[in-house]
Amino acid sequence: MCHNGIVYARKVKGRELTFQVSGKLWLHSLVMRDLETGTLWSHILGEAMEGPLKGTKLEVIPSVMTDWKSWKAKHPDTTVTTLRRSANRFVRSIYTRHASRFVLGLSIGEASRAWPLNRLQKKSLVHDTFGNIPLVVFFDVPTGTARAFDRRVAGKTLSFTRKGEHLIDDQTKTKWDRLTGKGLHGPLAGKQLQSLPAIISFKDPWKNFHPESTYYR
Repeated sequence: MCHNGIVYARKVKGRELTFQVSGKLWLHSLVMRDLETGTLWSHILGEAMEGPLKGTKLEVIPSVMTDWKSWKAKHPDTTVTTLRRSANRFVRSIYTRHASRFVLGLSIGEASRAWPLNRLQKKSLVHDTFGNIPLVVFFDVPTGTARAFDRRVAGKTLSFTRKGEHLIDDQTKTKWDRLTGKGLHGPLAGKQLQSLPAIISFKDPWKNFHPESTYYR
């Protein structure tokens, strides 16, 4: 199940739930309803707000918002669902032309952090720390892709330099795919940077649902 770039597992306490749009809004944002219990869920928080499952949180599955061309090139066997009423205005260019309206947000437990896309646009990549997790964060303008990866691999905390379409870590000189986080050539080839469940969100909803969020400056 995917909403606003967030992918959730539908299984809760061993039970698979079926979700629909409830027709309600909370803080001007969509509210979901599961058919099995009638519980109302925040689509941004993935948390049950009212009903039998109140207080329950859905498991977040790391995902990526990117353009179809680059995704298809790396995953040629991918299938895609196109719904009749799917919005078609959120194309790649909206995130680049209106980057000041969006953030890349990450929430783990009770803590949250956000990176404004317009700031990420100006830098090839950002090294940051969230809690005790060292991160590398970037916004790839040509594909409209924003990612956050854990920089710890094989017992090392890496730092990176952008080189063309790839990342090169300063410690081992391994070449990494910037979009997938996979090691391509070098001592760490075949290793995988851990993708974190960061999402692209409008600034105001992120602020409304994560009022204590810190921001990259």
